[in-house]
Amino acid sequence: MKIIDIQFYYYNAPFHSPIITPKVEMTHRKALIVRFISDEGKSYFGECNAFETDWYDTETIETVKMRIQQWSKNIFNQSFHTFNDWLPYLDLLDNYPATRCTIVMAVYQMFHSQPCFNVEYGATISGLSSSQLQTLKDTKPARIKLKWSSHLNNDIRKLKNELTFEFDLALDANESLDRSQFQLLENIDQHDILYVEEPFKNLEYLSHMDVTHYPAIAIDEKATDLQTIMQIIQQYPITAVVIKPFRLGGIDRSLELIHLLKEKNIKVIVGGMYEYGLSRYFTALLAKEGSYPGDVTPDGYYFEKDFTQGVGKLKEGLIYFNPPKVNINALSIYE
Repeated sequence: MKIIDIQFYYYNAPFHSPIITPKVEMTHRKALIVRFISDEGKSYFGECNAFETDWYDTETIETVKMRIQQWSKNIFNQSFHTFNDWLPYLDLLDNYPATRCTIVMAVYQMFHSQPCFNVEYGATISGLSSSQLQTLKDTKPARIKLKWSSHLNNDIRKLKNELTFEFDLALDANESLDRSQFQLLENIDQHDILYVEEPFKNLEYLSHMDVTHYPAIAIDEKATDLQTIMQIIQQYPITAVVIKPFRLGGIDRSLELIHLLKEKNIKVIVGGMYEYGLSRYFTALLAKEGSYPGDVTPDGYYFEKDFTQGVGKLKEGLIYFNPPKVNINALSIYE
């Protein structure tokens, strides 16, 4: 098989509700979609997880597009018979993991079948409003991740008292705590919490604490690449890692890391990136290999419309996935 053309598209849909974080406010999600066309007339698509600006990562939609255009000169008229045939060319992008991830998503489909499967639903809650509580009652997620707030203890009690189904609880502090704030967890039964995600900006805090009194500590923002992750788990009492394929360079690198971490008895959670159906499918496929439910959202969670249809239907706490089919007519040409 040879690749005879690479085409660039974008898709831009509004969120149901604006995404507001300490770093950015987003009303829409613009995504770069890359189409690989083979000499057999087949098309393979990759969805880029980078954003329009560098608020989250140095790679952006524009830089990914530019690098793929430059890189593509290496692969035209080359013959590819296996995924491994691509590795020397993919290795050229080691310093650009979001770019590599986008390409790998398309290349992976050339040599691997896409199964139907289901994963447990893991919901993320930021501020426990009455409407969010009702949504949890309706959707029955297997794991609830609660963003840290000044109302944390009350929110946990409310979840325990008002939700009648069984669920696991995780906390996410987004590197916002000091030691005194973190010690509030001493008042909570640690057996009720799976893990606490990114409590501190500086992990040195952990060197001066008896972490046996607290739930498992997970890294997310700091899990930027394989070498950094391995250094952190060797140096600090980290027992869980949130991995995101776009940080690591794609599906293949993520699978390698998942297996390596499991060998070291480190728990794995797979994280999402405000994705459309194409990328969500592959994030969910990786989440099947995780230790706990990942940050995988069902169809329609963020967006009313998608360029894939019905990928990830939620039913009684499980999300059911079929192989994604890209509606090329829903995409706009990226000049």
